[in-house]
Amino acid sequence: IDLAGAFAAPGFVDSHMHFIFYAMGKRNLDLSHVKSLKEALALCGEKARSAERGKWVYGGNFNQDDWIEKRLPTREELDLISKEIPIVMQRACLHISVCNTKALELSGLAKICPDGIVSEQEQNAISEAMPLPTIEELKELILEGAEDVAKAGITEVHTDDFTVIPGDEGELIMEAYRQLSAEGRLKVRIYEQCNLETASQLQSFLDRGHRTGDDYGFFRVGPLKIITDGSMGAHTAAMLKAYRNAPETKGIYNYTDEELETMVSMAQAYGMQTAIHCIGDGALEQALGALRKAHYENPKADLRHGIVHCQIMSKEQQDWFRKLNLLAYIQPVFVRYDMHIVEECVGEELAASSYNWRRFAKLGVHQCGGSDCPVEYFDVLSNIYYAVTRKDPESGKCWHPENGLTALEALRCFTEEGAYASRTEAVKGTLTVGKYADLVVLDKDILAIPPEEIRTTSVLLTMTGGRITYKAAAFQS
Repeated sequence: IDLAGAFAAPGFVDSHMHFIFYAMGKRNLDLSHVKSLKEALALCGEKARSAERGKWVYGGNFNQDDWIEKRLPTREELDLISKEIPIVMQRACLHISVCNTKALELSGLAKICPDGIVSEQEQNAISEAMPLPTIEELKELILEGAEDVAKAGITEVHTDDFTVIPGDEGELIMEAYRQLSAEGRLKVRIYEQCNLETASQLQSFLDRGHRTGDDYGFFRVGPLKIITDGSMGAHTAAMLKAYRNAPETKGIYNYTDEELETMVSMAQAYGMQTAIHCIGDGALEQALGALRKAHYENPKADLRHGIVHCQIMSKEQQDWFRKLNLLAYIQPVFVRYDMHIVEECVGEELAASSYNWRRFAKLGVHQCGGSDCPVEYFDVLSNIYYAVTRKDPESGKCWHPENGLTALEALRCFTEEGAYASRTEAVKGTLTVGKYADLVVLDKDILAIPPEEIRTTSVLLTMTGGRITYKAAAFQS
C-alpha cells in the first residue's frame, strides 16, 4: 500500500477500558455532553416516555461538575419523571449512581440507600436487577464496539467486562468473544481484565482452569482485575488523609487489608497477572502492601502485576513500582478534568507528586496508556496530546508540564507498552519483520508536528493482523 507520505505507526493499544459497557451505553442515554441537571432530567423524561414495557431508563457518563447546578440529581427528581419505570443515572467515573424509587425497589436497595445515592459495589445490585443481554446480543454489542475502535486506530483493547453479567464470573462474556474469534469476525484483539470481586469467585474461576494468557486467537484471558477504591470526583477514592474539600471523609476502601492480600496471593500462587484499580494514595498503599506480601512469600518471575490509574501518590510509593516491577496503567486524558480539582481535593504538595509520568519514565517503569472508556472516549491521539502537553485546550491551563512525556514516549505507551502489558511484545507493539501486521496510518507525523496539533490528527487506515479494519473515505492508496 502506497501511503503517499502518510505516517505509519504500530497499531494503538488501549490498555484499560470497559468495551462492552461502552457498546451498551451507545444504546442507552449518553449524558456526557449535557451542561445542566435540568437538561439531563429532561432527556431522561423523553427516554421514559418512549420506553418499552419492562425496560429501564439508564443515563450514563454525566459529571455534575460540568453542570450549572454543580450537584447530583436526587431520588425525588427522578421520581417526578416516573414512579413506574426504573430510572438510573450513573456518573462518568462509574463509581456512583442515582436511582428513582422504582429502581431502588427492584434492586433491593430501598432501605440501604433511601436517598437514591448508590456507590461502589452496592451498584452490583442494580446490574443484577436490570435485564441481561443474551450471548447473541453480546456478540452484536462487541461487533459494534469493534467498528468504533478500529476507526480510532486501535488494534487491541484490554477490557474489564465481567460485571456486565453479574454472578456469571465471566463465562458468557468469554464465550461470546471466543465464538467471534473462531468465526473470524473480531476486528480488534481483546485482552480481558477479569473482574472477580471475591476470593471465592477467583477460586471458582481458577478451578475451571482459566489462567492469564489462555489464547483463543483474537481473544485472550488477561489479568485478575481488582477495584480497591472509587474516584476522586465522587470523593470515594481512598486517601491516607481526609479530603481537603471534604474533611469528613477519606474515601472508601472496597476491601480490608486481609481480603486484598488473600486475592493477590491467590493470583500469585496460580501465576495469574493482576491489575489493581487504585486512585487514592490510601488504596495504593494497601495494594502495594498486598503485592509486597505476595512477592516476598511466593516470588515468581515476570508476572507483570500492575496498578490501574495510579493517580494520587507520593514519590516513595512510586519507587515501589520499580522495586516490584509493576506496570503503571495510565490515562493521560484524565488531567483534562482532574487538573481543575486535584489541589482542592488533596492539596498542592501531594498534587505535585501525582500523575507523574516523567518520574515513572526516569525510574524505568513500564507505562501503558488507556482511556478507561466510557469514563473518557478512546481517542488515543488526544491521550497522547495530554501526555505531552498536560494542557487543557479550552481553558489554556497547563498543569505541571514538567511531569509530562515526549511524543515518542507517549506513542510507546499506546503501542509497545500495551503489548508488554499483555505479554505479547514478541509479536506485537512495533513495526518489525516477523511481528503481526497491526498498524495505524495517520495524516500527520505526530513525532514532528507541534504538540498542539496532535489531538487534531486523523486516522486514515487501521490494519489488524494484516487485514484492513478501517479506511477513511478520503484516503486514496
